[in-house]
Amino acid sequence: MLAIAVTASVIGAGAATAQASPGGGGTTAPGDPDVTSIQCLTNCIGPTTGVVKSKIRLLGTDLANTEVVSLPRADGTRAKDKRPQVKPSGVVIAIVRKGAITGPVRIADSFGQSKDSSVSFTVGTNAQLKEVQSQYRFPVRGPHTYGDGLGADRGHQGIDIFAKCGTPLVVAKTGVVKANTYHGRAGNYIVIDAAGVKQDHMYAHLVKRSPLKKGMQVSTGQALGQVGDSGNASGCHLHFEIWGGEGWYSGGKPIDPEPIVKYWDSFS
Repeated sequence: MLAIAVTASVIGAGAATAQASPGGGGTTAPGDPDVTSIQCLTNCIGPTTGVVKSKIRLLGTDLANTEVVSLPRADGTRAKDKRPQVKPSGVVIAIVRKGAITGPVRIADSFGQSKDSSVSFTVGTNAQLKEVQSQYRFPVRGPHTYGDGLGADRGHQGIDIFAKCGTPLVVAKTGVVKANTYHGRAGNYIVIDAAGVKQDHMYAHLVKRSPLKKGMQVSTGQALGQVGDSGNASGCHLHFEIWGGEGWYSGGKPIDPEPIVKYWDSFS
């Protein structure tokens, strides 16, 4: 399932660079590049599963001098990305190239050093990707822009998606309606316990109460209501939250919805 990526653990990335040799005669190489975490970013089937052309994030140590990122091919050669992006922090962003199969990711750096990751990246099929994507729908069905995200200097617990008042809203993921009511700040809002992913999805500031009833089984893409500005809202927008664990105010905690929501937006 696409519990997507967002819940994957992020380990601080080292950004080691070459050091001057004690004798003053040039530089010495850093340690072997070591990938300790792989996260799928685009076209994801799961947190560490994607397809050819998926974008992946590599975290670890001594990655700052990365020149080539590769995955195995079935014929024993390597599917190579020869132009990976190396961030100032040492994080590496690479593309899964044609012919890649499941296996460890190999890093080759500018010092001629290379090492396979201790963890593998799984390469699935486009059919599997389409099946996963069919389970989700971007909730705002019209032109939109993005506003504040998690935190936003005021304890903001979700992401704001601005759209014209009255823009249709749909259910992002099949589940059961957990709450449907009004709050002074959230306005008209609804919470859906999403099936199979241990997440609650909260939609706020609707024009009016959603027609979906508490306890009702709902499906991906089902009409949910309309974008509004009810409650304490500045402009018409959907305020959307994702709660993990035990869920929305049931012992769970809000998680950053931005990468998940933007991923849905990329294909639906």
